[in-house]
Amino acid sequence: MAQVSININGHNYRIAARDGDEARIEKLGADLAARANRLTKSLGVVSEAQTLAMVALMLADELADARAGVAPAVADANASAATATALDLAQLRGIVERLEAISRS
Repeated sequence: MAQVSININGHNYRIAARDGDEARIEKLGADLAARANRLTKSLGVVSEAQTLAMVALMLADELADARAGVAPAVADANASAATATALDLAQLRGIVERLEAISRS
């Protein structure tokens, strides 16, 4: 079994990967790192665990929308980084609002 190293906000993670899946894991890791970097730039310093939890929530929200047939927030793969960051923040705010509504229920 192969090992892939991904770096998210300065923290290295060794990930086991099936032989032949290394490039895919590296690409997915780079996407996670980019999302975490945008959050850190927007929110300031937060703990490693909180950053990873927020990224996971954003991905879970996107997955839930995809399963429900909701179009992605960024339809154009060539959207600017500023637009992607703004959308990620809007998604994060939406997630926070949903979590707050659930906690009040």
